[in-house]
Amino acid sequence: MDKSLLSKSLLGASFTLLAIGTGLLLWQPASLDSSPLSDNTPIRQSAGPIPEKAELPTSEYLQDRNQPQTLQSTTAVLQAGDSLSRTLSRLGVNNRQIAELLQSDEHQVLSSLKPGQKLTTEILTPSDDLQRLTLSETREQTHVFTKSAQGFSYQLDITPMETVLAYKEATIQSSLFVDGVRAGISEKLLAQVTDIFRWDIDFALDVRKGDRFALLYEQKMIDGEKVATGNIIAAQFVNNGRVFEAMRYQAGERTDYFTRDGLSLRRAFIRSPVDFTRVSSQFNPNRLHPIFKTTRPHQGVDYSAPINTPVQSSGDGKVSFVGEMKGYGNTVIIDHGQGYTTLYAHLNGFAENLIAGRSVAQGETIAYVGQTGWATGPHLHYEFRINGVYQNPETVDIPFDSPMTKDELVAFLPYAQKLSKRLKGSHSQDFSEYLARLER
Repeated sequence: MDKSLLSKSLLGASFTLLAIGTGLLLWQPASLDSSPLSDNTPIRQSAGPIPEKAELPTSEYLQDRNQPQTLQSTTAVLQAGDSLSRTLSRLGVNNRQIAELLQSDEHQVLSSLKPGQKLTTEILTPSDDLQRLTLSETREQTHVFTKSAQGFSYQLDITPMETVLAYKEATIQSSLFVDGVRAGISEKLLAQVTDIFRWDIDFALDVRKGDRFALLYEQKMIDGEKVATGNIIAAQFVNNGRVFEAMRYQAGERTDYFTRDGLSLRRAFIRSPVDFTRVSSQFNPNRLHPIFKTTRPHQGVDYSAPINTPVQSSGDGKVSFVGEMKGYGNTVIIDHGQGYTTLYAHLNGFAENLIAGRSVAQGETIAYVGQTGWATGPHLHYEFRINGVYQNPETVDIPFDSPMTKDELVAFLPYAQKLSKRLKGSHSQDFSEYLARLER
């Protein structure tokens, strides 16, 4: 071919501009047609779609990633009605990471949040990237979610709790609870006091101004900080000049309170089977009946209390009667064995599924205070019988419950001596002098 003709053919050809990733430009003939194009021939575009523009990171994103990251910790105390997602959003956690947290929560700990618990986030800023979430359920137990390649990993952290013995004492001027709290004793411990000595002391009637008590109890500590109280280990209660002692001890499979001689403080019967406001009528064989105005023996004790106050079984036994009796109204009778029976009358209603023949435990709710039968006001009428003979529930000698075996007693006595010495050594000088005067 003539060189001049070839040159003209190439110069007259149509070319398409291609963009290469390297930024170079390449011209390519759109047609290899050998005939030259006229000036009016349109240029044809190359076939195929125009590629879309790739999504690139924003300048703000690149700027956050390139800046120095700091770990910021924030804690929120959960309130009633707070939800996990709303609380985490408030703490700066994005929706994607909230979803990852829920996906990693195999034990469902984040699905059962309670008021008072604490949520702590540790977030890298300014990139807002959650690194760790901590749920403090208690001071002792913490749930930790840590960022990992798969989302978040879960770990339960248990902080060791140390138990030490602490000591408190108080003098009663107005009431056990008022003066106990004033002395720095928790209501939980004071409730234990009434439960320990309830077989010997009627805390509604027997407590006097000037009575004193001393407690050696468990104090729970974490990192040197008090976090909870445990059980009373040893206690003394001076009631109207009488000194009662109690020592907590595990004998066999049961844990109970004993005197320093190994006698159980627990009796076979509770002295008062209801939380009453006052004794409205005492045991009296010659009482004038309030309705019939005749001398009729009152062979029990009447405990005045609001309607529907729970009534407890005073001892272990079997229900022998449930129903209505003339004069008594709604009544329950329990046979405790060995000739002991108790009766509960004027009841408003019975505990669910309470039927004759059913066994009940000491302290179990069997009924509720009412005003049925020949009653002038809401109260519990309580009778105590031994071999069919009526006894005064307030003064009858109540047998001890489950005494120690000989082997248990041999192991207990050295322990009791050591614990008694520890309690005595904790007394204030005033309390020690008070006890010394009583022993003279």
